[in-house]
Amino acid sequence: METVVDPQNAFSHQASGELTDAILSLSSDIVLYLSPKGIIRKVIVQNRELSRLVKSWVGKSWKSCVTTESELKIDQLLRFSNKSPKNDSRHINHHLSNGGYLPVSYATLNCESEGFVVAVGQELSQLTALQQKLVSAQQTLERDYIRSRHIETRYRSLFNLVETPVIVCKGESTEILEINPAAIRLLNCDTNEVVGKNLSFFFAEDEKAKVYDFSKKTQLGERNIFETKLANDKHICINLSSFRQENETYSLVQFQLETNDTFKAPYVPEVSLQHAIRKSPDAFIICDTQGNISYINEAFLELTALPSKEHVNGSNLMNWLARGRVDFSIMRNTLQDSGVLKLFATQIIGKGSSIEVEICGVELDSTKRKDMVFSVRNTSRRIKEERSTGHLSRSAEQLSELVGQLPLKNIVSETTDLIEKLCIEAALNLSLNNRVSAAEMLGLSRQSLYVKMKKLNIQDGSEHI
Repeated sequence: METVVDPQNAFSHQASGELTDAILSLSSDIVLYLSPKGIIRKVIVQNRELSRLVKSWVGKSWKSCVTTESELKIDQLLRFSNKSPKNDSRHINHHLSNGGYLPVSYATLNCESEGFVVAVGQELSQLTALQQKLVSAQQTLERDYIRSRHIETRYRSLFNLVETPVIVCKGESTEILEINPAAIRLLNCDTNEVVGKNLSFFFAEDEKAKVYDFSKKTQLGERNIFETKLANDKHICINLSSFRQENETYSLVQFQLETNDTFKAPYVPEVSLQHAIRKSPDAFIICDTQGNISYINEAFLELTALPSKEHVNGSNLMNWLARGRVDFSIMRNTLQDSGVLKLFATQIIGKGSSIEVEICGVELDSTKRKDMVFSVRNTSRRIKEERSTGHLSRSAEQLSELVGQLPLKNIVSETTDLIEKLCIEAALNLSLNNRVSAAEMLGLSRQSLYVKMKKLNIQDGSEHI
């Protein structure tokens, strides 16, 4: 250590103990005054949190306050040579009551004339935390790198083993980036010769513009099969699809010869059935036993005058039926009893209007859940048969003949009975003779309905409960 003093203004000074402590505390986080044998006599800290941790160290051996791996470093810090009264910094870990440790970098100074050793420490908790974060980030990067390598290995294996000729090229320039062995065999070329060239390199002159236009459409999200001709006059089909990676658009080009029957998709009746349901003029609805809708076709949107399926999917079928829960209960109970619902007449509530419909349905019972499938046919434009009103007319005529023969009170009573009888018969007809549903439809209790039917001498068909 070298001290430089102004020779023209030399002065002598002797620092007091308080001044020395203050200077040391300003330049460090922890200052320990130790006996030559390593017993802590005094501790100076500025941080209040640290002061609570280190106040119990006074009077103890320095080695007893540190972890096992730091004890050897304590011996090195307390061993001084004749050439230098100080030792360079060592990383020491102190015990904490919560099971953790406090990392501190200590340097020691041997004040032999004063009979003590000074250990000056810098607290390293923040540095240690940063180091741990760095190690964690490095480990995460290593895991991501290994995962990426595995994904690339699987991609390379699939890309090279697949029998479909495939080329990967840039979206804008159609510059060829990769070509698999199946495409090399089909196009009779070398990998090094074609990588970096334009996709149109393989096609006849009169087809290059068509292929370029088709690749542009693919970048807009379309995916179609395009028939074209190679430079060697082979007629082929190419299937282009686009994908994005790192803000760049790429095209995946699949080749197939027109004569290769292996690429022809087999006829699947289920696909045709799905297409027929989607385009059917009758509305189709699939829901669970609680009425929650999981599928509708386009005809249902036309029936309800709604703009998109988002307005219906996830809603309940009861919301679209004129009598809501009553209609749905009749439909569900009929399906549970017989498995089939035929020509149930009701109304569908559309956007601002209600439409008369007939509903047929079946129940689908799978291992996971039960579904109900309903077909809904619009009957609002159907030519309806004139309903016979003779019974009502005759009853009205009979009632008018009673004027003058009976008091008005008695005539009103008979009129009320006639209206109740007509309403009950209509409710039983609509509910397919289900008395529970008919009572709910009329706003009556089941017992009240039975009393009125007995009073009015109404007979219905077999009861479905």
